[in-house]
Amino acid sequence: MARKISSVHWVAVVAIAVYLLAVVRQWTELKFLLKPTVTLLIAYPTKSGPSSGIFWGLLFSTLGDICLMIPREDMFVPGLLSFLVAHILYTASFRNAPMSLSWTVVPFGAFAAAMMTALYPGVAKEEMVVQVGVVVYMLVISGMAYRASLSGNALLIVGTLLFCLSDSILAWDKFLHSYEWCEFGIMITYYAAQLCIAMVHS
Repeated sequence: MARKISSVHWVAVVAIAVYLLAVVRQWTELKFLLKPTVTLLIAYPTKSGPSSGIFWGLLFSTLGDICLMIPREDMFVPGLLSFLVAHILYTASFRNAPMSLSWTVVPFGAFAAAMMTALYPGVAKEEMVVQVGVVVYMLVISGMAYRASLSGNALLIVGTLLFCLSDSILAWDKFLHSYEWCEFGIMITYYAAQLCIAMVHS
């Protein structure tokens, strides 16, 4: 049976479309208004869902959104920590995914190793707290995607893979090379990821 989409999530989809238009048009004030608002809209239906961890993870994601919106370098680490907590909460909330070791750990481990290797030239120039934070973050998000892969839930798997893609683009944009399309690519995959994860737990 097809999963029913919450009316609030439909509102979030419309808000995402407006946000992406604001990215293309560079409407900064509208972006600042909508970015955390969309994440809160995605979070709301999960408040009464089967796992409070998803709701709280989305709240920490909202905090991360706000931190990363602030154009100051010293806000990157608080933003990173907020999303790190969110991913830990998400991973703990995947109740249908067994806590076991499977061959699928290999591609996710390879992804983490490849990303850390690719990012090294840029990350090595940062302070030690950023270097350690990036390594831990890559391990945690890869672990989240790995555990989702054991759940058998296609929507959850797609959501966590999209999160890996979104954060990979963000990291490339910040530490290696920025492209004009990066912000759009980061945000469309980010919101799609959050929606997929939230819909499974609404």
